[in-house]
Amino acid sequence: MEYLDPKKEFRHHIIIMVGYACLAIAITIATLVLLYQAYGFGLGKNGTVIQNSLTFFSSHPNPANIYIDGKQNKAQTNSRLVLPEGIYKVLLARDGYRDWQRTVELDGGSVQHYDYPFLFPKKLETKKIQTYSAEPGLLAQSRDRRWLVAQQPASVVNFDVYDLKNPTKNAVVLTLPSTILTKATSGESWRLGEWADDNQHLLLQHLYDNKMEYILVDRVNPEKSLNLNTTLSASPTKITLNDKKYDKYYLYDATANSLQTASIDAPTPKSLLENVLSYQSYGNDTVLYATIADTPDAKVLIKLKVGDTTYPIRSFSPGTTYLLDLTKYSNSLYVTAGASSQNKVYIYKDPIGQLHTRPKQALIPTQVLHVEQPNYLSFSNSAQFVMAQSGNQFGVYDIENKKGFSYITTHPLDQDVSHATWMDGNRLMYVSGGKLLVFDYDNTNQQELMANSPRSLPAFSPDYAFVYGLTPSATAGQTDLSQTSLLSAADHL
Repeated sequence: MEYLDPKKEFRHHIIIMVGYACLAIAITIATLVLLYQAYGFGLGKNGTVIQNSLTFFSSHPNPANIYIDGKQNKAQTNSRLVLPEGIYKVLLARDGYRDWQRTVELDGGSVQHYDYPFLFPKKLETKKIQTYSAEPGLLAQSRDRRWLVAQQPASVVNFDVYDLKNPTKNAVVLTLPSTILTKATSGESWRLGEWADDNQHLLLQHLYDNKMEYILVDRVNPEKSLNLNTTLSASPTKITLNDKKYDKYYLYDATANSLQTASIDAPTPKSLLENVLSYQSYGNDTVLYATIADTPDAKVLIKLKVGDTTYPIRSFSPGTTYLLDLTKYSNSLYVTAGASSQNKVYIYKDPIGQLHTRPKQALIPTQVLHVEQPNYLSFSNSAQFVMAQSGNQFGVYDIENKKGFSYITTHPLDQDVSHATWMDGNRLMYVSGGKLLVFDYDNTNQQELMANSPRSLPAFSPDYAFVYGLTPSATAGQTDLSQTSLLSAADHL
């Protein structure tokens, strides 16, 4: 029998060992291939090893066709693309819309998201919602973008409230009790302070006879609106909401350089800080402020107060304007500080952590924005970007991707426009030549949209399907509140 033949048995063992060896080699090769693919490696056309990146493109509206270096990709937006590392010209296109495009640099092994592309219609359809006898002195949109409040020009106490989530509904008239306003003997007007996070209350400045008082408006129950100067028995230069709550406040007196706190439940103001030149708050116990140092050189110190502890941020030479802002992004605190006289805005990530780690060393900024005589500073709605501005000069920092941008826009700001404003988490806007100009954070994809008053910001519906703005009416002297669609006629069906 064969299994008793030593030579045949030996050959049989050799065949089995060779088979096991080939199987092991195949498994090893497959494992290496999978491992290389997992790390984004692949083979190029010439057989060289390359590393791929995984990239996601989204768009509003969706889907849109994707063109890479002029060639249409088989995938559309809201799907993933595997591309070799490199620099590409990307264009997103959809019928009835203007193209969105930019140059992207993809690193091998990286995963990148482009979730923000916004495609604007080629043809803008605008219709009149309401006609006013004159331009409303106030147009204010709530934080959730649902409610739009417009002052009726013929009355200082009457406002129209529009529900942008239900655009076919008529406006509801909100009437303030006339008794909460100080009677004016000459002109009077309104200026927006800020909305509370309940989207029901808004803080307004009532300007009258070269004076000012703060009115807390209750959109749902206007009879419960309050004159905060009367309620708090104070006449501060400035009132801001504490933690965006309608019933808690910071009171700033520019003459005494003092900052106080108060609330509806505890209306008697309490001292918080002295020698304050400027301040910005975050949450319910964090204040970033500029103060005069008690030193011979009279430096201005930027400090961060968190609860009962105060941390030094940096110092500036004395100037006139100090730009301060702070927020959290990905659970990290970001603090920004600048001075118009310094031509710089400093951005710090987790300054408290830095000071705990290196208590005897100065804070190291994560980025410095170079803007000549900056006069405005703001985080985007998503907090991913921070922008410093002076006229047409912009400095922007992308926190997520750790990239800075510096540019000068070619469209001049209209006379009544003091600065650009974030349209959303990724786009800036301002009025130029009587029309709304929108552009991405890095000054790409500039789009000129509908006519809009330079004195009032436009309002976007919660789903960004419409934009509302004030425009001159066909009748001289009158103003229309207009609705412009940001979707094509086909996408509205």
